[in-house]
Amino acid sequence: MDRKELEAEGPLKVGDTTLIPLTEVRSFSAVRGEGAAFAFRKMATGVVAIGPWGALALDIEGEEVSLEELMAEVAGLKELLAGFRGSEVGDKG
Repeated sequence: MDRKELEAEGPLKVGDTTLIPLTEVRSFSAVRGEGAAFAFRKMATGVVAIGPWGALALDIEGEEVSLEELMAEVAGLKELLAGFRGSEVGDKG
C-alpha cells in the first residue's frame, strides 16, 4: 500500500511573523507471507508565513502559491489558520 499526504506542522513564531511548515509524508507497506516491509519519507514542500501584512504561502522553491488551494489540500492547515485573527490571515496586500 502506498500513501501520500500533505500536512501542516506546528507553527513557529519568529518576531511578529508566524511560520507554518508544510510537509509531504509518504508511506509504503507490503506484506507477503510471513514477511513485511515498511518505508516512510517526510520532506518539506513549502511554508505559510503570517505577519502584519497578512498571510503568504510559498512552495519549496520560494514561488507564491494559492493559500485557498493549500487549505483544501493540506491536512490541518485550515484549522491552524483558524486560530489567527481574520485580519492576519487575509491575503497579503
